[in-house]
Amino acid sequence: MPYARPKVFRDPVHGLITINPEDEFLVDLINTREVQRLRRIRQLGVSSMTYPAAEHSRFVHSLGVLNFSQRILDELQRRYAKEERICNLIREKAKLVKAAALLHDTGHGPFSHACERAFEAGKQHEERSMSIISDPESSVPGVLSAAWIKPEEVRAIISKTFPYPFLTDIVSSQLDADRMDYLLRDAAATGVHYGQFDSEWVLHSLCLGMDPQARENNLSGPEACRLCLERKRGVHSAEQLIGARLHMSMQVYFHRNTRRWEAHLLCLFHEAARLAAGPGLPKGTLPSIAEYFARKGAVNHATFLQVDEAAVLACVGLWALQKDEEFALLSKLAAAFLNREKLLLCREFTQPEHLTAQFKNRLTTALADQLGPEMSVWVADWIGFKSYKLSEPIYLSEGGLDSVADKAQNSSFLFRAFGGSDQPSLARLYFLPEKQAVIETEIAKIV
Repeated sequence: MPYARPKVFRDPVHGLITINPEDEFLVDLINTREVQRLRRIRQLGVSSMTYPAAEHSRFVHSLGVLNFSQRILDELQRRYAKEERICNLIREKAKLVKAAALLHDTGHGPFSHACERAFEAGKQHEERSMSIISDPESSVPGVLSAAWIKPEEVRAIISKTFPYPFLTDIVSSQLDADRMDYLLRDAAATGVHYGQFDSEWVLHSLCLGMDPQARENNLSGPEACRLCLERKRGVHSAEQLIGARLHMSMQVYFHRNTRRWEAHLLCLFHEAARLAAGPGLPKGTLPSIAEYFARKGAVNHATFLQVDEAAVLACVGLWALQKDEEFALLSKLAAAFLNREKLLLCREFTQPEHLTAQFKNRLTTALADQLGPEMSVWVADWIGFKSYKLSEPIYLSEGGLDSVADKAQNSSFLFRAFGGSDQPSLARLYFLPEKQAVIETEIAKIV
């Protein structure tokens, strides 16, 4: 008989990522225009301005999440080989989990999370991802249906409404394949080794346990199971994972200069949106980009597919050449972004009373009155961050299906510390130099 070879991708994080012949539909999904678009969306947005090698895309990250999800499913199959109901369920639903892992980021706009900060319509990329999975204009539903996969079930995994929580946990939880991949991948790309953790031991320690709320909700069997770490083996590797997220957030994701460039991009986007809604963007701006900014991201599926970083940067290059007075600010922001000229000043707040939401609201209200609300010249950047959410815990279990899972913070003081209220908070204001006098005056009034 002929030997059916798997599809193999070489990857700097995982080595080889394999798609077996029985999962050929994944290759068809990868080849859809919706997934291919992710090649033109960078994983870390503008972080390459700070870490030059951080040019990796959402596409390679999605392949990595797929690989980790496959390995998690394989580990659970191995561990519970004698539990027929669990094994049958995993075999039956594995394609759903893999599809969700591959498609979970298809809703990201250009420069990833920057677009979520720019416009309300892009605030939750998961919503756009779920729309892509079921939109009649999308090519994704057809591929899923041809593989006997219901798009609404894939959506349910991403939205955490699937009836088997342990399968949802693989794609979306504090112990998910997404986090495992982006920490390792981002650390490798930036050269910041804080993101490394013992992923092999995490995978080896995965098991199932009964959700402590299951009995109250009258649930039992697979419906009551959560993805857990084996209590005796997994807790330290999980601490390392959560610590890696904390350090990567402070060193990479919330880096002062990276956030400066993100603020710069937000100012550029808001000025483009103001022009698009009024006098219009410069002649030659791509129609899809003009529509995107005019509608502040609330575009249909066909337009969304055309809005990627290549298209945006092509227009930014055009805007940088404008000489007309009405485009002066747009041109100034565009040229500085392309040439990496640090245009915005940064005012950092360190006093505890300045890190509060109340102070931020008073300041931003005052600045909106003085400078306008569109944030074309200033951006407030208040970050309250916890690397571990006590309300969405990582669970520990003895490994048996009847073993009641326990929240990791009950067994580890590090988890309690990571999830406590005394977490790193950052408060910064980025603005054009000519607005400094007005801004300092308003700050002095509030202080």
